[in-house]
Amino acid sequence: MNTLQLRLYLILSGAWRRRYTIFIPIIIFPIFGLLISALSPKHYTSHSSMLIQETAKLNPFLEDLAVSAMLKERIGALKTLLHSRHILGAVAQERGLVNAQTTPEEHDRVIQRISAALSFNMLGKDLIRIDYHANDPKGMKEMLQSVSKQFVEQVLAPERSSMTDSSTFLGEHLQSRQVELDKAEQAIAEFMDQYATELPELHLTNIARLAKLQERLAERQSEMAGASRSLGGINRQLSKTNPIVGVIEDKIIRIEGELALLRTRYTARHSLVIGAQRKLQRLEAERQQLIGNSDESVSLEKLWAIGNNYQPGNNPKQQPLLISQLENMQQTSAKVDGLREEIKSLKNLIITLQKQMSGYGQNAGKLAKLQRELSIKRDLYDDILLRFEKANITASLGVFEQDKRVKVIDRPFTPTAPTNKPLLLFILGGLFGGLFLGCGFAVMLEVNDTQLRLRDKLEALTGVAVLSRIPYIKAGTGENL
Repeated sequence: MNTLQLRLYLILSGAWRRRYTIFIPIIIFPIFGLLISALSPKHYTSHSSMLIQETAKLNPFLEDLAVSAMLKERIGALKTLLHSRHILGAVAQERGLVNAQTTPEEHDRVIQRISAALSFNMLGKDLIRIDYHANDPKGMKEMLQSVSKQFVEQVLAPERSSMTDSSTFLGEHLQSRQVELDKAEQAIAEFMDQYATELPELHLTNIARLAKLQERLAERQSEMAGASRSLGGINRQLSKTNPIVGVIEDKIIRIEGELALLRTRYTARHSLVIGAQRKLQRLEAERQQLIGNSDESVSLEKLWAIGNNYQPGNNPKQQPLLISQLENMQQTSAKVDGLREEIKSLKNLIITLQKQMSGYGQNAGKLAKLQRELSIKRDLYDDILLRFEKANITASLGVFEQDKRVKVIDRPFTPTAPTNKPLLLFILGGLFGGLFLGCGFAVMLEVNDTQLRLRDKLEALTGVAVLSRIPYIKAGTGENL
């Protein structure tokens, strides 16, 4: 007999010797499994699955306006939220499990019992499932409905509150930024009103204007110098010559003509003739006196007095040289006075313009600062205004999608059968358990058995060879020899 056959023989012989040790647990354990299955409490499970949709995210025109619930990123927080005292306390109060007279210890026990019966699973990106376990199917549907309602309200509450809070926050800051923007615009408007002619964009214009004024001033000064020189020459000419003599001679000639006419009409003793002779004598005497004092210069005031007293002769259009010279001097003098006033005005304009241009750098820096502040405030206001309008649209979108956000896939139900393991599974478990236990005990008994049943072991222990063996003989008493 080879080694393999020998080992198989030894195993089978040992199993046969321990047959009762092996088969008794196999018979008893299925009975125990049957009793455990019959006596164990029944477990019932109800669940509710819901899809929290983000329909706006699927619309390319509304994607940037939608607020995501971020369920996948918040799965840990959602599990904690489901088992929180806030939700479970509201559920227990809604189901009538606690009231105002409930002690805190009893309140905590109710919440712990509900929390232990609930489980949360994320089946997809937007699909969640809530399971509820109980020993009695009665009231499971209502309990799960209450839990689902409170849970969905708390899941969507941050989204709704964020939209409301965002609109309120942006509205308040929009008002404050509006005030700041108005102040900045008012400041730059006042600056431009105060320095309207000194703005940086007018600097080149002011430079060109100053150059033109200086050029015009030089022209007027040159023109005034020429007019002043011309006026001085006329004054010197009139003051050195005696034009009164010519006037007197004209009067003498005119009176002599009148006297000749009077003599043809009247006698030498007539009063008109005598008066004309006396006037002629007085003028001749005055002419002789002036001729005798020819070196004496005549003042301009006296010349003007003579000119004003001049009576034109038969031809009123002809003017004597004195009147023409006086009129020329008057025009030249008026021109000099006009040029003097114009030069004075030009100098004042140049001084004023130079003062304005001297503050160009300071005004440019202040204007740049005001413009920078205005640009920053306007950009902030426009950005907040855009965000405020988007927040209002997002809030309106949330209200519009409020009834479509949560879609219930599996509604809570009352289970009709327990979720315990089937009876056959307990029987099979007892059968295999008894087999393993019986085999284990049989192996332990065989290992600890000290009886000698093999010749090899006997020879090894005694050190001598076995000469013969006595076979098994049944005696009349039934004992083994």
